[in-house]
Amino acid sequence: MDAWLLLVLGAAGGSLRALVDVYNQTMAWQEARREYRRAADGEGDDPPPRFGDYFDPIPDAVAALVHMGMGAACAVLFGLSGQISGVYAALVVGVSAPALLTQLGRVQTVGEAVTGPPVPQGTEVRVEP
Repeated sequence: MDAWLLLVLGAAGGSLRALVDVYNQTMAWQEARREYRRAADGEGDDPPPRFGDYFDPIPDAVAALVHMGMGAACAVLFGLSGQISGVYAALVVGVSAPALLTQLGRVQTVGEAVTGPPVPQGTEVRVEP
């Protein structure tokens, strides 16, 4: 699969991830309004919850761009290394890019598994006989 197609599909997957976040925020706002209506019963001067309390346009737009970038990068890396093939796989990698990158950050190298984690410089290592 071409790298440009992988890039676009991964970014599309990342944007789907952002849309899921917007959906979750919208559902939380809707539930808060329902709770307000049940609890208020026409009493009190408090206004109902505003959508702006659940959705912050600038940070949410930045998060969407970050998700798209992560999705694009992951789809290209997985696609060009032969680990995925096909449109659906590239979209799925784009959607799941944050989780994939988190898992990759936790992968222990073979050397670390055998010898233990690296020791920071300036730390004295004592070997007990």
